[in-house]
Amino acid sequence: MLTRDLLVYRRVKGIRLRPTFVDPDDDDHIATAGALIELLTHAAGEPRGAVDEAADAICGEARKVKVARGLYKLLTDRCEWDDPGDTAMELRAAAFARSAAVLRDLSEESSLSDYLAAVAAGLPRPLADVRAHLYDDLAEHRRLLSAKLPSPAALLARYNLALAQGLVLYAGSLDVRAPSPGPLELRKLLRWLRFSRLVAEVRRDGDGWHLRIEGPAAQLDMQKKYGLQLATFLGAVPVLGKFTVEADIDLPRQPRARLYLDHKDPLKALDDGPLGHIPPEIELGMASLGDARWTLDPMPELRHVGAAGMCVPDFALRDATTGKSVAVELFHRWHRHALLRRLDELAARPDPHFLVGVDLSLAKDDALAARLATAPQVFTFNNFRPGSAWHRCSSRSATCSEGQVTCPRGHVPADSVIRSRSRPDRMSERSPRRPKPAALTCPRTSPRSRLRARRPVLTCPRGHLGSDRTALRVRIVPP
Repeated sequence: MLTRDLLVYRRVKGIRLRPTFVDPDDDDHIATAGALIELLTHAAGEPRGAVDEAADAICGEARKVKVARGLYKLLTDRCEWDDPGDTAMELRAAAFARSAAVLRDLSEESSLSDYLAAVAAGLPRPLADVRAHLYDDLAEHRRLLSAKLPSPAALLARYNLALAQGLVLYAGSLDVRAPSPGPLELRKLLRWLRFSRLVAEVRRDGDGWHLRIEGPAAQLDMQKKYGLQLATFLGAVPVLGKFTVEADIDLPRQPRARLYLDHKDPLKALDDGPLGHIPPEIELGMASLGDARWTLDPMPELRHVGAAGMCVPDFALRDATTGKSVAVELFHRWHRHALLRRLDELAARPDPHFLVGVDLSLAKDDALAARLATAPQVFTFNNFRPGSAWHRCSSRSATCSEGQVTCPRGHVPADSVIRSRSRPDRMSERSPRRPKPAALTCPRTSPRSRLRARRPVLTCPRGHLGSDRTALRVRIVPP
């Protein structure tokens, strides 16, 4: 990622922001990129200070110095430098303490060689080795271990994308429009959207799609981390054949401007095969299930929620015993408003095969925690280590049939012969000749307890309302 001092852009008519992309086929840029790549290829084992000094000489000879420094920044991001940890600090403390002790006891007639010999006698390493590694924890003394270096053409393409990503870090919102995208392209993009943990609204726009994503400027905390996630998602947008990107950019000490990008710009996707990416929290969640009952589907179909909303599940689970699929959507700490909107949509139009996972950091709010406690299809997680609530929710959703009546807490009537008609205020039994009201058993109570209602509407033994939400007077009739 490029820092703000390395971004190259221009303003058009004062309000329109355009990155100054480089030509990937330019001979001068290719020569500069090749020289920097060759430098790092042969710099294994060298301290970073010496490598930076050699790179400064190459960048100074380039036609565009700022572009060359940006290329070198992208290359160093792909390098691995040694980390001495606390070894250098401990060695430095021991050397300074020994030196101070020797100086206190040193006589006036002693020479420099006597001083060095006395210091070396109390050091854990030879004196020459101590001098060589005394400041290894400083950045300029860290040595290059390895580097994953691209070709010059790939580096220039990555630089163009980094210019756009650096500006998106200051976005208040991001609008992505895709006219008539292919199904595979759309699923790849939406999968990146969910795995980037962004707050987004997905809508159909005629034959195309419109994605509106909140930017880091709209977040109250963790703005830097959220901005990096948004920049990573921007790297997946070029998988679309045709697209437009618009964003409101608030650069420090500059007036607001609007960024415009489209498929005609020299942007290439970070990864041509994003289907292989699975976030670590989802891998931990699958490992925590601890059985072979569930099969992970990392590319679930889109689901309609509420009246006009569209949901992009993070993943889906297929039950091996029933064959039914359960979609799972995760909400992290910056998804509070999106979570409230999703809960309202599910309350208006329940979906029995849909689960909502909520980060425990969101449950610290008392009002939200109270609402989550009454939601039947919600489980909480911490770094996606779901507990027993996850197993209860997933099992209940997998076994629930279409049209089966449940109470708002998710209790399923034990009498499977009860089905709902087209009119929600009436319930019928398999044998309509019997005029007796329905007597049902709830799995959450004793099998000997029966629930008898004065009107033919199902309720739960705990007193929860039926699916028509009609207030009832309920009494427990002993057998």
